[in-house]
Amino acid sequence: MLEPTSETAAGWRAALARESRWLRASPWDMAMLTLIPWAVCALVVWIFSVGVPRDLPIVVIDQDQSALSRQMDRFLQASPGISVVAHAASWEEALSLLRQRQAFGVVIFPAQLQTQVLGGRAATVQWFYNGQFQSHVGGLSRDVRAVVSTLSVGIELSAREKRGAAPVLAKAQFEPIRMKLVTLFNESASYEFFLTLALLPAVMQIFITLAAVTAIGRELKAGSVPEWLATAGGRWHVALATKLAWPALAFGVMALAFVLVMAGVRGWAITDAPFMVLVGLGLLVAAQLALGVFLIGVTLALRNGLSAAGFITAPAFAFAGQGFPLQSMPVLARAWAEVLPLTHYLQLQSRHWVAGAPARYGVPDLLTLAAMTLGFGLLGAWLLRRRALAPSAWGRS
Repeated sequence: MLEPTSETAAGWRAALARESRWLRASPWDMAMLTLIPWAVCALVVWIFSVGVPRDLPIVVIDQDQSALSRQMDRFLQASPGISVVAHAASWEEALSLLRQRQAFGVVIFPAQLQTQVLGGRAATVQWFYNGQFQSHVGGLSRDVRAVVSTLSVGIELSAREKRGAAPVLAKAQFEPIRMKLVTLFNESASYEFFLTLALLPAVMQIFITLAAVTAIGRELKAGSVPEWLATAGGRWHVALATKLAWPALAFGVMALAFVLVMAGVRGWAITDAPFMVLVGLGLLVAAQLALGVFLIGVTLALRNGLSAAGFITAPAFAFAGQGFPLQSMPVLARAWAEVLPLTHYLQLQSRHWVAGAPARYGVPDLLTLAAMTLGFGLLGAWLLRRRALAPSAWGRS
């Protein structure tokens, strides 16, 4: 009774030791588990560390040259999100600055602006923006609108008060129906909070899948599959588990550090059900490793497996519903998104970390990630068991 257990334990130890020796002898493979993904994630954190975009350049065309237009110009320059980089004399000059990417929008104060306002007539300040850069012009449009609206309201209230209306009554007359805007879940509109939290798992899932493909693919390339399997006592489940153990440990530590740094150091605490995020991250690591096993089981070649892994994981963030709503995607794009583990993890993360949803809301995503882990893992193991021992599968680059 004890002998099979002892042999299995010996197979585990031998296979783990064999993989450990390989990693110590291969700085590149070790770096792919440690230094490189950590460096890429640190770069992502640094890029979005500012949080809220500030001092985005715009151009002003002042055709009025009045006290009112100069006041609006000063208000624009005082807005933290705006930097007036030029005062153009013509539309052609302003358009040239936009095409050179030296500015992302143009504000035009029309001639007779002050005369029309003082005469009680409506005047239009024109705002042209480059629609190619939605993340840039979203904040710019908000700030430009706030400046114009603030001055417009002030002028109207002042005019009503001069006509004898009390300040409180003048404000009530000007705004008989008011709308209160309340931002939920990202009150500061921070790109760091929105993008960094989503991009770090997106970066990790690329390296996790590549690690699984590389670990198994190099055995196929070297034709060492029989030796690898023999070290594990001839048991495929031991061979695969020990092969993936070091990547699982490396990226498990990385996932835990991600939570600790973002929640503890950056102060973005998980307000409800933190264990859902931790379990979700663990299942994301497992699902991506299983996906790697499946891909190398299908391709039986290191180069093809890496190509397939890159093709699937690199654009996964675009399908995850963070930049474009899942509900608005075409049917085929939505179907592709639903078979990517990252999609389900980021949906879970946005519910529990960002929105503070109760634990039960994330159960379907956890079950989906668990099903993907089992599905990809079992199918990949079955393919390798049937195909990897054939000499025709060895030696492919």
